[in-house]
Amino acid sequence: EAAPSSTVLATAQSKPPLILGSTTNSVGDFNSIGKQLYHKSDNFNEIYKTLSGKINDVKKELQPIATKYNGDLKARIKDKASLKEKLASDPTFTPQNMSDVLGTRITVRTINEAKLLMSELNKKFNLILNDDFLDDIGRTISHKTDYRAIHAQILTKDGFSFELQIRLKELENLTEKSHAIYKKTKYQKDQISAKELTDLLTQQTTINKKLSKKYFEIKEKEFNRLKSGDPLDREIPYALRIDDATGEKVPVTITAREAFEQAAKDETMLNRLKDCVWASLENVLLMVLKKVW
Repeated sequence: EAAPSSTVLATAQSKPPLILGSTTNSVGDFNSIGKQLYHKSDNFNEIYKTLSGKINDVKKELQPIATKYNGDLKARIKDKASLKEKLASDPTFTPQNMSDVLGTRITVRTINEAKLLMSELNKKFNLILNDDFLDDIGRTISHKTDYRAIHAQILTKDGFSFELQIRLKELENLTEKSHAIYKKTKYQKDQISAKELTDLLTQQTTINKKLSKKYFEIKEKEFNRLKSGDPLDREIPYALRIDDATGEKVPVTITAREAFEQAAKDETMLNRLKDCVWASLENVLLMVLKKVW
């Protein structure tokens, strides 16, 4: 009755394969200059082709776990131009050090859901890297960053790997803005003016302050809800899902407070759309009247 093993991803108990041409180093080890080796091969085209062919199977494997924790799953193959830009930025960087040729992301509502999701992945699959930036006394302090997410590198059965990011839905917009600036300042700094670079760094500082503020708001709200006796914070089942491990029907829940907050956001969006529609209709009507006259 156990859940069937993955056809694509290496199980938690499996041993990473040796790097091609090496008798000592395995996938996940670090090379002599401290860079991690994410694939058994160092051939760019082989890595790209292999992982491109796995994207649908990877999504199929991760979707039940994402659904279990109310997460939204996305996956993409990074375009070759971006990968080659990254390779060109560091002469010691090789295709074997590229972690995100295949990148996946699951966005969840709460820090607790993110931690539980990560724990389940760790029990089921072989993770050759686990960076927790949702830990206030861990990587966030050592890296002096306001970035908030969990990163994992998941090994495939044939000796390659792909990146998974677990993010919080409420931080997604700010995180994307911060990352876009990071990419420009790291990989394209020789292509922009000194003033533009200064402006970008100023913008990033502002965004990161907002990220930090929002993260601690989420954390405080989550803590208060856990200790709250308020009926608004009581979990309410609104659907059923089938647990992929046991086959049992498990309720999917939401609190009344979260439902009201989502309804308010939806109403705001609908009002914005309504205003856009009326503005468009007015423009069309004016055009028609001008032609008539």
